[in-house]
Amino acid sequence: MIDLPEPDVVDTPGQRFVGLAADYDMGRRREIPALYTRFLAARDAIAGAVTGALYGISFAMQPDGRFRYAVAVEVPEPGAVPEGFTVLETDPGPWAVFRQRAPVEELPARFDAVFARWLPGSGLAVRPGPVFERYPDDDAPEVGRMLYEIWVPVRR
Repeated sequence: MIDLPEPDVVDTPGQRFVGLAADYDMGRRREIPALYTRFLAARDAIAGAVTGALYGISFAMQPDGRFRYAVAVEVPEPGAVPEGFTVLETDPGPWAVFRQRAPVEELPARFDAVFARWLPGSGLAVRPGPVFERYPDDDAPEVGRMLYEIWVPVRR
């Protein structure tokens, strides 16, 4: 069983991202790393990107498990967007932020634990909007473990 850290609940003014997006479903979510490879090869074409973090954004979730996923960087204002890239924006509001250092292979199980175990007992509800991973620069890397955050839009 996955042990989740207690999340921080933080308010944000909303964010804007530019990235590459593709369609997935729960059975194909393990194919997402290939999208990172494509994104990293073209990342330098994004003007005005905020340095320090990479984002994996799940959005347009469907009841049957289909969703869109984007690998992106934050931008204060989108400039020229490279061909094939998309602009995504989040609404202002509170987010539950799970900061952790763990094997990246556990990421799907950690997402499942957030929604199946943590959320029902949290006293919070999910509000509309994307769910994302944030991969900050890591000043203390560990072999086999990665620093990442899971961000879930919530309402009190």
